[in-house]
Amino acid sequence: MAPGSHPAERGTVATAWRIGLRAARANLVPGLVLQAAALAVVIAYYQSPGFHALLQHVADWQHRGGIVFTMLMRVVFNGLIPALFCALLPGLRMPRPGAALIFGMVWWAFMGANTHVFYNLQAWLWGDDVNLATVLCKTATDMLIYSPCYASPLVAAAHMWQDLNYSHRAWLRQFGAGWYRRVVLPNQVPGWTFWTPGVLILYSLPTDLQLPMSALLGCFWSLMCLQIARRTPQGGGTNRLELWESAPAAEQA
Repeated sequence: MAPGSHPAERGTVATAWRIGLRAARANLVPGLVLQAAALAVVIAYYQSPGFHALLQHVADWQHRGGIVFTMLMRVVFNGLIPALFCALLPGLRMPRPGAALIFGMVWWAFMGANTHVFYNLQAWLWGDDVNLATVLCKTATDMLIYSPCYASPLVAAAHMWQDLNYSHRAWLRQFGAGWYRRVVLPNQVPGWTFWTPGVLILYSLPTDLQLPMSALLGCFWSLMCLQIARRTPQGGGTNRLELWESAPAAEQA
């Protein structure tokens, strides 16, 4: 036995990785479809003058609207649309749909502000140039620092509070030794598998297009995850909570 290790602790880590890998496998095909679609958008942006002009209008709106536009995009695409999707499908309905809708709108406005600041910080730190070195630096900062150290724990904690019926007392009891391994790691693994190539593609666009594109990509990702969860039999495979949490946990990228 390695010094300082404990069988129960190793078992917890192994279980967390298994849950994360199971969610990643369940999301593999839709993830590849979405990545291919995002790549097609990037290629069309640089190769088609008409498509470039169309997306430039979106970039202009983003530039003029700033952080408010980013927050509104997140509220609509990552808060409202998935919440309505859940409300329309009996198997995905939340126990308190009204509270879930308010939570989603407030949460994604907050995360939109976070994403806006982070993407612009990346542009200031690494530059606005769309070249291989810049894209790789931004992707590494996103996937190795921002996501596992800040965004994923934040998202996991927020959704855990929602899953516990917004009870602060029950929520606080969940924290303690091993919380990151039990709660964050299972969601971070599928986040790495989908969003690493996803943000490579996103960072190949100008900053003013990265923000609306990430909101749109995250919306379709959430809807696909929910569809997979709806078709997954209870008691087998990946459950709805694992899939649902894997999407927002990685989407903040």
